[in-house]
Amino acid sequence: MVTSLKISVLSDKQALCGYGSEHGLSFLVEADKRVLFDTGASDLFIRNAEKMGIDIDSVDTVVLSHGHYDHGNGLQWIDGKQIVMHPDAFATRISGRSGRNISIAVSRQTLESRNKIIETKEPLWITESIVYLGEIQRVLPFEQECSTPFHFADGSPDPVADDSALAVKTANGLIVISGCAHAGICNIVEQARRVAQSDKVYGVIGGFHLTTVDQRLEQTITYLKNIGCEIVMPSHCTSDDAIAEFHKHFKGETVKTGMVIEL
Repeated sequence: MVTSLKISVLSDKQALCGYGSEHGLSFLVEADKRVLFDTGASDLFIRNAEKMGIDIDSVDTVVLSHGHYDHGNGLQWIDGKQIVMHPDAFATRISGRSGRNISIAVSRQTLESRNKIIETKEPLWITESIVYLGEIQRVLPFEQECSTPFHFADGSPDPVADDSALAVKTANGLIVISGCAHAGICNIVEQARRVAQSDKVYGVIGGFHLTTVDQRLEQTITYLKNIGCEIVMPSHCTSDDAIAEFHKHFKGETVKTGMVIEL
């Protein structure tokens, strides 16, 4: 485990003055290794990183949470890295709401020609403290029926089975870092606890994909309280109303591009 963890927010829906924002997510995670978690919807993560004094070229490992454009389009600007992802990340996805293609813009062939791709459905320890959680088991009753508005090119429903996350073992407990949490943020936390063999979860940060203040949001808050989670910092695909509700119950700032979060 590590005694400190630093997360630099390179892309998110809100930004500090002087930084750009977008519908996308990208975090630089620094523990016993520097790992780029997601790359946002464009090259904005690189431009914001430069303003923060961060050299993306110095990072050798990238983790993709899932194969949606707002998390993986920035891969077009990645070269010479090790990229960890689920095997389904390159699937063609269509939004049921708009009918547009929401897949990542770069092809497997192009990405493989410039990088080393590691595809796995299983959890993968990147270091002794940082783990990619693999395909998330959807076990909690109130999250088992997590539906999505997406479908594949053939019209079949897309449950976003490739949705995954990172967990970092720290002296205070696990820190779970999610991209969009299509699998359910509590299911993701449960998987982190299983994989890391640690019941203590200190904090959760990232996209929660919760848009309304409803029963599921209440159950999510209750679950996180029951396991003793102290810091909760939802962002990206979480509505402002839902974020405000979390702030009533947990410690944690509003996530904005340009922030450096130290835990």
